[in-house]
Amino acid sequence: MTGKGVELTAPERRSLELVRSIVEANPWAEFVLKSNSLVRIRVKGQSLRWYLIEARLRGPAPHEALFQHQRWQYVVTGGARRRDVVHTNRYTAQLCLNTRQSSTMPFGDKVAALCLSLHNDLITAMTIPLLAQFIVCPRDELAKIMVFQDEMVVYHSMFDDGIDHNPPFMDFEEGNEPLFGGSDFGHTAQESPTGQPPEEEFSQPEPPSLTDEELEEMRLWDAYEQHMEDLARQDEWDNRPEENRR
Repeated sequence: MTGKGVELTAPERRSLELVRSIVEANPWAEFVLKSNSLVRIRVKGQSLRWYLIEARLRGPAPHEALFQHQRWQYVVTGGARRRDVVHTNRYTAQLCLNTRQSSTMPFGDKVAALCLSLHNDLITAMTIPLLAQFIVCPRDELAKIMVFQDEMVVYHSMFDDGIDHNPPFMDFEEGNEPLFGGSDFGHTAQESPTGQPPEEEFSQPEPPSLTDEELEEMRLWDAYEQHMEDLARQDEWDNRPEENRR
């Protein structure tokens, strides 16, 4: 483990070992980075969607902390394909998931719980609507979305007015973070401070055009998927029942 100068408590060290044992024992999880102050793990869901789980040490040091659960920040990013979360490209969005309800657990236990829950995302989505929204969202639509919350889906277009709204999902902190998808904007981009709907709704502009590199990558991926589909069909034809061969 790296993280020079970072002091972890005994429960934190044990929980970090728990995370390592889960990742090493399962092919659907892989470490991107692991240290005493930052852990990043990619997880493949049963829906075939991918997730990047990040736990970052915020401080203070254990002997200075009044509340140990405030030491860690958690961010979950979802993508339609593995390469989306690998490159954190425009086809990814953040998922505003709550870890506050288990605030007394060591950070590694929370990361382990996130890994298992997101791998079993089809079942988890039965009780977390925002996760279900992410799973069924088309990949092209993800390019327009910034974050999935329970109350609303936040689009990039909502922040095209030049105002610094300081969205909370960019700086999760335990103790302050919302419940599953909860927002602490004060008022949403679709509601005025008085509670009255605005006269005009926000438009959703088309996402920026793809670069030549992205277009070529999409062509290669489509060609690969078509090739694998052709192989599957050929294998099914070659192994058809004997009575269907006549």
